[in-house]
Amino acid sequence: MNRLSVSEVLARANATMVQPGFDVTGALASLLAGVAAALPADAAAVLVEAEGNLEVLAATSHRVADLELYQAQVDEGPCVDAIRLGEAVGLTGAAALAERWPVAGPVIVEAGYLSVQAVPLTFQGLAFGALNVFRTDDTDFLTQQAECRALADAVTLVIVSGHVGVDHLTAGLRAALEDRAVVEQAKGALAHALSLQMPAAFDTLLALAEEDGAPLGVTARRVMEQARTGSLGRPASTS
Repeated sequence: MNRLSVSEVLARANATMVQPGFDVTGALASLLAGVAAALPADAAAVLVEAEGNLEVLAATSHRVADLELYQAQVDEGPCVDAIRLGEAVGLTGAAALAERWPVAGPVIVEAGYLSVQAVPLTFQGLAFGALNVFRTDDTDFLTQQAECRALADAVTLVIVSGHVGVDHLTAGLRAALEDRAVVEQAKGALAHALSLQMPAAFDTLLALAEEDGAPLGVTARRVMEQARTGSLGRPASTS
């Protein structure tokens, strides 16, 4: 994606939310791609706490989704701290990452990232998740705190989707996580049918959604339907 300004990313997010047939999963995928382009960052992901569990809600790649899942599993890392503390957390450098997060830090570095920034997602005073952005070099995000905060707020708005109240937030998270589960199933189906590794399967799913001009969740359901009927044998079959 070409470099975008933060204001352009926010405007696109706002425009998406008022379109008919609003799809949270697709909107988050598009928004995270915009986040990465605007800062710029090499990867971005969202981790949320829903009904007492930490869950990966969206990510720009399979690799960074795995990092978020690992943070949830070991209960340690930038996203976990941002949610627990309710404040932004950022660190740069392999040594600093390993010192603060002895378990998760080395895994982040091994994945190729040297700079991280996590910003809590807050709604009515509740920190329910975090936006995590990563860079492969040691450039920090210290001068971009306001931009990161604005982008995190945009993620919150997409999740809430114009509703109000904590009950709506819970329902919105549950629906988004259900869509995320379908995306994961579709990745697995594509990986099996096309003999792909999971990262390539995720890229294929994103490409199919773009080619079809359809929301990511809609394309994922179409892939699963074709998998159930045995017609998922090549990318063109999902058109």
